[in-house]
Amino acid sequence: MKLLLIVLFFISTLYAKKDFYYGFINSSGNQISQRRTQAIADGFEIIENIRILARNGKIDDAYSQIKAFKKQNKIKILNSDIIILYSELAFKKGSKRFMIEASRELEKAINDSKIHENDLAKAYMVLVELKLNTNKTKDARYFANIIINNFDNNVIKAYGQIYLAKVYRHQRDYRKATKVLYEILTKTTDVLVATLVADELFDVYILDKKREKAYALISKVLKKNMDYYASDSYLALKKVNRLTKAGMPEFAIEILEELLERTDKPASVEDFKFKLANTYMDMYDRTNKYLLKAKELYKDIINDFPEGIYSQKAKMYLDEILMRERKIKPSVLATKYQNSEAMQQKILLQELLNDKAEKKYEIILKSKKVYKKISNSIAKRFGYESVNIIFDEVNIDMIKNYLKAGKCFLLNKALKTSRNQTLELLIKDEQVKFKFFECLIEVPYEKAYLLLKDTFNKSRDANIYLYLERMALALQKFNEAESFSAKVDMVDDKKVLSKEFLYRFLLLSQKEDPVTLDKYFNYAYRNQSFITENSNNPVIIDFYYNYYLYFIKKDLPNDAKNILNKLYEKQNELKAHIYSPFVELELAKIAQTNNENQKALDLLLNSIEYSRKIKPNDLAQTYYEVIRLYEEFDNDLKKDEFVNKCKSIENTKDSFYKKMCDEM
Repeated sequence: MKLLLIVLFFISTLYAKKDFYYGFINSSGNQISQRRTQAIADGFEIIENIRILARNGKIDDAYSQIKAFKKQNKIKILNSDIIILYSELAFKKGSKRFMIEASRELEKAINDSKIHENDLAKAYMVLVELKLNTNKTKDARYFANIIINNFDNNVIKAYGQIYLAKVYRHQRDYRKATKVLYEILTKTTDVLVATLVADELFDVYILDKKREKAYALISKVLKKNMDYYASDSYLALKKVNRLTKAGMPEFAIEILEELLERTDKPASVEDFKFKLANTYMDMYDRTNKYLLKAKELYKDIINDFPEGIYSQKAKMYLDEILMRERKIKPSVLATKYQNSEAMQQKILLQELLNDKAEKKYEIILKSKKVYKKISNSIAKRFGYESVNIIFDEVNIDMIKNYLKAGKCFLLNKALKTSRNQTLELLIKDEQVKFKFFECLIEVPYEKAYLLLKDTFNKSRDANIYLYLERMALALQKFNEAESFSAKVDMVDDKKVLSKEFLYRFLLLSQKEDPVTLDKYFNYAYRNQSFITENSNNPVIIDFYYNYYLYFIKKDLPNDAKNILNKLYEKQNELKAHIYSPFVELELAKIAQTNNENQKALDLLLNSIEYSRKIKPNDLAQTYYEVIRLYEEFDNDLKKDEFVNKCKSIENTKDSFYKKMCDEM
């Protein structure tokens, strides 16, 4: 933070100095001549005019003038003011070479007693800035402490503490800087000192990543002491730049609007309007709100200052706005501004946005390497952090279109050009995220799975863990699927646990570990609602079959019978007789036990009818049981029919039932 414009504090000293010298006597005790007095007065007036020039933001002109005046000045009385102002302007010029040169000269002038006693505090303050900006931190701290310890004036001591805080800020010791500045605020009643403290504290907050505190602070400062900035164009424009850089352009707007209210100088009006228009451009929020405000200001500059220093730039920026409003084709401006690299990038970006609006996704992706050349600063001017954000949006739009059309097989192509950030945005969209996951399960894509796993591995969303588990299963990454299953369990969301119920069964089934499966079926027994809630999932058929075997093993016949009936009903409902004739054979045994032989026969005959791919051994067993039932019904005709069918079965292997048939 540049606090060098403490001129307000020293103005009274300046005028007192001028009045004093008008009646000054020389070292011989003689009255200074009227001519000499006038020369001194003229010198001070020149210095003051240079200060005014600097306050109006004309630093280069002011520096040139003070440098020339310093060289030609022969009046020793003026040296103190000249050297300090020269050093101050060298600092404001921002050139390290100039600052090193000025620092040496100012330090020597202090040591040689060339600086007037009343100017010493100001000289040390300038010296601190010069030392800090040439990385002479120890020297800067030394001179800041001189200001604190060698002057009795409380206001000057406060300035010294402000400069000490600047040293701490430069050393990135933000805690110490903040502490020193707060101490000043508790003691001072001086509005200017308080404003200077707040100005420095703002920079400390920004560097210390305490943006909310910085925001609240600048809001209060502008309400209480806008004069501090509005009375000095250089200081104000420096603050405008810092506010814009800190992402607080709304406060920069306040300062610039106040500057425009207070000035009637044409050059300043043009300058402020141009900077205000540029600030509006920086505030672009993908609507026309700020573009239109900037547009009117650029028009004012072109119309009111046709020969002004910003006229040509205003014309170019106006063309940019018209292009962004799609009133001028980018190709037209590409020809007009061939020598402007920045404009060429803006044109390229607008072409990209036009293609995006027209959903020309294929063209965009083919030209991605070209668009990658667009800098982040240009992208930000168009409302994007980087051109990658635009590619993310293109990929998202493309993926959404595929999802709406149910074209899961096209997702792979889109995902090949997607970043993790794209996937994060998709997941935040409640309308598409589950369709997206389902597509990735339907058409497994390892790269997408790996991206999702990397992006959401630390999520606390049980639904996402479930989808990752299902993807891992589809890709046969069983260990990873088991890890995600454990995370679903850890989150302990009953709804998601219910959804995951059968996928956990599939996962554990492939391990072929009886102990693990027994634990799972015990878990199922304790969560009967999960079975009911998943009864429409086709996987339930496999679950019922294995669950039945579990109950048989545990010698729980009633539970086994209940599940067997559910398995039979579900197979018929879905016309998926995966476990036939096993199911029917088992049910037939139960029916026969209950003397329901006709029911048993119907079950077995039905199983033969719809079990087209029945294995020879299973078919032999079914035929044998049918033969026995026909014997019970004394139906020799049907019995002989099935005996012959049983004997004709081929490719049986060690079948007890086939041997029994053959012996009949």
